[in-house]
This record gives sequence, structure tokens and C-alpha cells, in this order.
Amino acid sequence: MTKNKAAVQLTSNFLKYWVPLYIYAGIIFYFSSIPKPLPEIDIPFFDKALHICEYAVFGLLASRAFKNSPRKGFFENFKIMAILISILYGISDEFHQAFVAERHFSVFDMLADGIGGIIGVFVYGRYYSA
Repeated sequence: MTKNKAAVQLTSNFLKYWVPLYIYAGIIFYFSSIPKPLPEIDIPFFDKALHICEYAVFGLLASRAFKNSPRKGFFENFKIMAILISILYGISDEFHQAFVAERHFSVFDMLADGIGGIIGVFVYGRYYSA
């Protein structure tokens, strides 16, 4: 493969696999910046279910990106990498919320984020990974 073709392939892979993850991370960051993103909903653990769903998508997108990485260490260990990045992004999201008016840092939200990320990684590994 020529240098030019390789560069085009890398750019194409980046746009196809990594940009969706970055956009989704930006969406999470944006909604975490809003003081009251949702009205109060009086259903037990509803917000934890939202965190799990939100980070399941994040984990799936992270798995997809790492699985299709040109770096051998990333694609061979895509589940571990995707779980780590999901957990770390969940921690950074909760830390970020500590500085937003009417929001707070929650260990339980962080735990729900991690569980969601793990679910997304295993869904990808089970159903989408070749």
C-alpha cells in the first residue's frame, strides 16, 4: 500500500470509528454542563437507569473504535481498553458535574456509568465483533 493510500485509509477509519465516539463524549459533556437537564422524575433509580443506558452506548462506541484501531495493542485488547475508557470518562464526567450549578459528584452515578460502559462493551463483543 502506498503512503497516500495508507493515509487515506487511516483518515477514513478515524472518521468512521473514532469521530462518533468523540461526538458522543461531547454530547455527554454538554448535557453534564446543564444545571437541570431533566425535570424531576419520581421513579426509583430512574436516573441510574439513564446513566447505564448513556454509558452502554459510550462503551459500544468505544469498543467499536478500539476494535477497528490500526494499533495492535488496541484492537487485540479492545474490551479492556473500552472498559477503561468508559470508566475513566464516567469519573471525569462526575468530576465535571461537581463544578456545575445544581449538579453534584455522585459515586453511585459513577458506578452506574461504569456498569453501563461494561454492558456496552460486552454487547459489542457479543453481537458486533467479528
